[in-house]
Amino acid sequence: MATVASKKLVVAAIDFGTAFSGYAYCSKHDYDEYLQGNEEQPRIKCQTWSSEGGLTPKAPTCVLFRPNQMFHSFGYEAQTYYRDHLNKGDLSTWFYFENFKMMLYKERDELTKDTWLKESINVEGITPKRMKAVEVFAAVIEYFKGQILKSLLTSHGDKVTSKTEIKTDNSSKKTDTFSNDDFHWVLTVPAIWDLKAKQFMRDAAEKAGISKEQLSLALEPEAASVHCRKQPVTVKEQPCGNKAIASLEEGDQYMVFDQGGGTTDITVHEVTGPSSVKEIHQACGGYWGGNTVNGEFYKFLVKLFGGFVINDVKKNHPADYFELMHNFERNKTSFKLDTDKVTIRIPVAWLDTYKESTKQKLKDVIPQTRFNNKIELSNDKMRIKHSLFRSFFDYSITNVTDELDKLFKKQELSGVHTLLAVGGFSESSVLIDAVKQKLGQKVDVIVPRDPGLAVLKGAVMFGFEPGTIESRVSRYTYGVAMQRHYIDGFDDASKRPSHGSLIDDVFDIHVKKGQVVKIGHFGPEHTYFPVVDDLKCAHFEFFASEEKDPKYTTEKDCSMLGVLSVDLTRKDSKDGELSLKINASGTEIVAVVKEKATKNEYRAYFCLF
Repeated sequence: MATVASKKLVVAAIDFGTAFSGYAYCSKHDYDEYLQGNEEQPRIKCQTWSSEGGLTPKAPTCVLFRPNQMFHSFGYEAQTYYRDHLNKGDLSTWFYFENFKMMLYKERDELTKDTWLKESINVEGITPKRMKAVEVFAAVIEYFKGQILKSLLTSHGDKVTSKTEIKTDNSSKKTDTFSNDDFHWVLTVPAIWDLKAKQFMRDAAEKAGISKEQLSLALEPEAASVHCRKQPVTVKEQPCGNKAIASLEEGDQYMVFDQGGGTTDITVHEVTGPSSVKEIHQACGGYWGGNTVNGEFYKFLVKLFGGFVINDVKKNHPADYFELMHNFERNKTSFKLDTDKVTIRIPVAWLDTYKESTKQKLKDVIPQTRFNNKIELSNDKMRIKHSLFRSFFDYSITNVTDELDKLFKKQELSGVHTLLAVGGFSESSVLIDAVKQKLGQKVDVIVPRDPGLAVLKGAVMFGFEPGTIESRVSRYTYGVAMQRHYIDGFDDASKRPSHGSLIDDVFDIHVKKGQVVKIGHFGPEHTYFPVVDDLKCAHFEFFASEEKDPKYTTEKDCSMLGVLSVDLTRKDSKDGELSLKINASGTEIVAVVKEKATKNEYRAYFCLF
């Protein structure tokens, strides 16, 4: 089936992660070769990034801005420049952000286009610098755009027919490359994000020069599922009795466990055809990603050094603060079950600040603390025993394994025996071993090749084949606020009207939580009438609720999504019948209102207030 995306010359995907981010792209020509069976896998080009330790498939999600809030650098380049210049004192007016994507989850209830983002290093007693969050996200998306355009110029220079501008700081330069109009862009977002966070990413993309018509949002576990459905990722028993890794087949049910830096996303799919799957359980998860391990390490540092020492290091030696955090990140990634001790280099500024503040050497104090025999300090090397380092993973592992165990015990998921672990944190052998121990022999836990790239590659494939996902299970109940007559014995006594019989704020349900919604399909029409005959404009207030059967839009688990205002053009003031239908199957809510008398239709896509 032809789609807008499939007609574009290039599909490019941006995986905007909490800890690490990356991009990938594929030309229509190369993808058509794959669809026609000429290639076993699509030729998806993923960028590699240069770090001090070699090449990595993604770069740290950190960005540096100049004092005038113009973009300077991203990823390892931003980390290195910031570290090398920070202690020299010439970056005090610059803006540095890292791991900032989680702001969209943590502040989801207050998120707007005007939300501010505080710089990553916060010192007690000092007001942190800040920038508009949408400006930060847009700058990173625009940077990725520019990098992809430059890559295509290098690889397809002989096919260039148009031009575009790539902005860098205050200058712009003309570069022969593909036009932005030749692209369809895909941004990945966690499935557990609400509509506000998803709309925020749309707004940031638009600010970066990506139009609504050129953009798709791909839910991260779904993108991984799209990629994995064509990979040898499930265990099949052969006629001889041996087991082998095979591709998913029609009717197979499987769970996708996307463990990234910030969030844990879990979805359950069933293969419905050679190129299609359907969701059979609503997406779930939580803030249990790899960054929680870093958070536990930070708590350990507070107990060891004291909050006042850490605050001093942040204030006077910020580069050394970040260096220790980055040292831990590298050790966290390589930590294994058979690791006896983990050695982390402690920048000297930490030890000197501790000595200045306490008049003691940390090495002499450790035997008197709870960490005696758990850590050793030799010059600037701290050796942490396995048991203590493993405890930093406990919060994430406990929440993840409990959630997975609960899901696999559900009767409706009794046919699910395969768990696909994707995302950067799923490369942790400590995590995967804990999952296997919790689930036992009843579930095959499989980590596909390059699990950290599964979402990114799947997002490109989703851009070419958006019809891959046939249906989803709604995570919320959706509807509109309306008035109706008070129903004695059903409505709350507090709602009884003092005048007349109509009550306000009734939740008229269009889609229920847990309901299967077919992609692209609208639900049944609901009919409404203006309360006042000569009403010139009708306002529909749209709400979402975490409850399955909310009665009123004023309940605590309800939140307003937006308002659709319709100018009534009827000739007869009494002929005011309106019909409303909504499509809640995608990554945004679409509503259509029809005025019966005139047949006029009004369509709305909900935006942030």
